[in-house]
Amino acid sequence: MLMRFGAANFGSLRTSQEISLVASSLKDKGSHLIEVPEQKQSLLSSAILYGANASGKTTMLKAFYAMHNMLLHSHNRSSPTGGIQRNKFALDPEMKDNVSQFDCDVIIDGVRYHYGFKLNDEEFLEEWLYAFPGGSRQSWFYRKKGEPINFGKNLKGQNKSTEALTRPNSLFLSAAAQNAHSQLTSIYSYFQKRFFFDLTPNPNPVMLPFLFAKNDFDRRILSILNMADTGIVDVKLERKQGSEKQKMMLSGLVDVISNVFPDIGPSAQEIDNIFPELRFAHSAKSGEKVFLDLDTESRGTIRLVELLGPCLRALDTGGILFVDEIDTSLHTGLASAVIELFSSNVSNPKGAQLIATTHDTNLLCSGALRRDQIWFVEKDSSGESSAYPLSDLKTRNTDNFEKGYLEGRFGAVPFTGNIQKLFMEEAA
Repeated sequence: MLMRFGAANFGSLRTSQEISLVASSLKDKGSHLIEVPEQKQSLLSSAILYGANASGKTTMLKAFYAMHNMLLHSHNRSSPTGGIQRNKFALDPEMKDNVSQFDCDVIIDGVRYHYGFKLNDEEFLEEWLYAFPGGSRQSWFYRKKGEPINFGKNLKGQNKSTEALTRPNSLFLSAAAQNAHSQLTSIYSYFQKRFFFDLTPNPNPVMLPFLFAKNDFDRRILSILNMADTGIVDVKLERKQGSEKQKMMLSGLVDVISNVFPDIGPSAQEIDNIFPELRFAHSAKSGEKVFLDLDTESRGTIRLVELLGPCLRALDTGGILFVDEIDTSLHTGLASAVIELFSSNVSNPKGAQLIATTHDTNLLCSGALRRDQIWFVEKDSSGESSAYPLSDLKTRNTDNFEKGYLEGRFGAVPFTGNIQKLFMEEAA
């Protein structure tokens, strides 16, 4: 489970900004809290981010994705002499040479871990991992440029040999997993298997079948499509040998597919051998099932299937799902229903979590969200984003949050000025 994550000098995040999923001491009704017996704090099942266009909402999600990607792949995919690619805050020249920082707190098997690192364009400057079994702090390792890694007495295994293999532009945790470090591999595996990302909300019938390239179609998705009045009554999934034309068409999309469906999407070799074909059936007037090609389905249907795939995987594993623009092509009732999957201990018994951005203000008055689950991201005149929860503002749980937000009481809304006046000036 995720307690919090933060980042600095990334995209529009100039200074350190964070999202916390630690529940506040509120008496709000809404989604159930995730209780962790070994921890004194309860966790939230979701955090929903609001803000104007280009305010930095997506950047908050991409910041964790960047951290996740470096953790998993800095050792096995980066060039030994290639430095580190990073998305620095570009509107202040001083930030060009400043470090970027990422850190998070997670709970694995009841134990809290704090992990983070700092970097510049060439190398990782610091990296650390602390564990808190029973609430007591243990330093597992601390790495600083130019100094030997400081290993705590509680970190057993191939520490020194892994240190010798760790390049300046790779993370020690990434190198440890690649070299089968017995104790750290379990931490690495948690990040590898429990985090899911849907950061490209563009319904695409061409890419959708690859969500099921390695897995069977989840029949629960079919049941939800039926309940959502899409008219879909059945599904057919076949894996075929792709034609040369299809392979050429998709050859440039392998990386895109793997980013949209990490740990699900196929590799280039698998595209060469497995070409999934997905079709949904609708009932004809005669009652007969008619299977239609995906490009005849609505954008909303395609988007719902795209979203439900990683949603159900997160719920099944107790994972954490990041979704950009959860309301894209979806009726507000469906967006709310997806959030409620995480908000109920009936559908979410393993403590899965959802972090999502949205512009759907109807969700603010749905009654499904506590004030500490509602976050705002606002960008100032210098282009710097800041994030803050509704629970930090003076409100009551009986307030109309949608009305207050649209009136600008909480900030994080666009200021359009007088558009009509602009046209009047143009006409004058």
